[in-house]
Amino acid sequence: MEKYLSIRVQTALYISIFFVSLHHVFVYLTNSSTLRYIFGLKTSEVLSIYGIASLFGMCVFLLVLRRGITDNVKKHVYLAALIEILCLSGMYYFSVHQNVYAFIGLFLIHHLITPFIMFNMDTLFEAYTNIKDRGRSRGIYLTVWNIPFIIIPLIMSTLSVNKLPIVYVVSSLLLLPFLYFIFHYIQNPASEDKALIHHESVYHMLKAFFLDPLDRKSFFIQSTLHLYYGSIAVMLPIYLHSVFLFDWDKIGLVLAAMTAPFILVQIPFGNMEDKRHNGKGLFKIGVCIAIVFSILFLLVDPLTESNTAFLLLSLFLFLAHIGCSLIEISTESIFYKHVTSKDHTALLMFRMARILPYSLGILALLFLA
Repeated sequence: MEKYLSIRVQTALYISIFFVSLHHVFVYLTNSSTLRYIFGLKTSEVLSIYGIASLFGMCVFLLVLRRGITDNVKKHVYLAALIEILCLSGMYYFSVHQNVYAFIGLFLIHHLITPFIMFNMDTLFEAYTNIKDRGRSRGIYLTVWNIPFIIIPLIMSTLSVNKLPIVYVVSSLLLLPFLYFIFHYIQNPASEDKALIHHESVYHMLKAFFLDPLDRKSFFIQSTLHLYYGSIAVMLPIYLHSVFLFDWDKIGLVLAAMTAPFILVQIPFGNMEDKRHNGKGLFKIGVCIAIVFSILFLLVDPLTESNTAFLLLSLFLFLAHIGCSLIEISTESIFYKHVTSKDHTALLMFRMARILPYSLGILALLFLA
């Protein structure tokens, strides 16, 4: 019965992750273009907004550590999703009515909500998966999470830039089936005790985290990987539109090709890691592949014939992200075999690593000024 319950809950978790990813990807791939082309901000201003949002998110996550964390995960998810729906509705309204300051204010809040939801999903996921199958489980998790990164760009390839605000409405509606599966098929892994899980200061919790070599390495690898992802998400649509003069019909296809490896290789390589425990080998291969083909992508000449440039850019990003997918599955498999659902500091810091790189957008202004 317990095994059946675990399988049922895992299935509901995968479906929930799919819907929250659908919700996330729409906005993730749209925000920079909305700021750049709907509001007419400079690239440096877009980077500064992402940087400020990242710093704001890190401060909030540290406050969560300071105040402690309750076991009532579903309550956190419900409140976060409600705030997100309100934020996205407001972002749609203010993007249509051209109120840039109100939009940026909601953007700051929105930027930390999905990582917070996924932190709570990690807690649920760790409670309902067997540590021996963590590579396979994380492979499925990452594959389900990344499927929308192919679906959404294909949908968005039918949109013109001036129609981008509609994605905020669609994104908010996608949280409704997510909440349905969370609340009808998943129970809190622990009793809904309102007592706070808080025994140490933030300094001591962070010190213990960074003194653990595996936690420390995983955090820095995750931060570096998401610096790359963040740069792609923010700059690639702008780069393709401004330099290669692509509209969203081609930009969407390039993004779809770029993310295809994440649903093609992460399950088989997650299974391989479980059987052979060769995470370090996969990581090194992934780093080499990602570096080589990212450099080749940057060497494509903007003067190249449009269709040829489109094919080369798509191919190089596809191959570079095969490397990224190997880095991601090896790092996540090793890290999540090391932690449990009660390791709140480690889980929260691993999620914080996903927004930390955006703070470097402020530093990038020094080179763009």
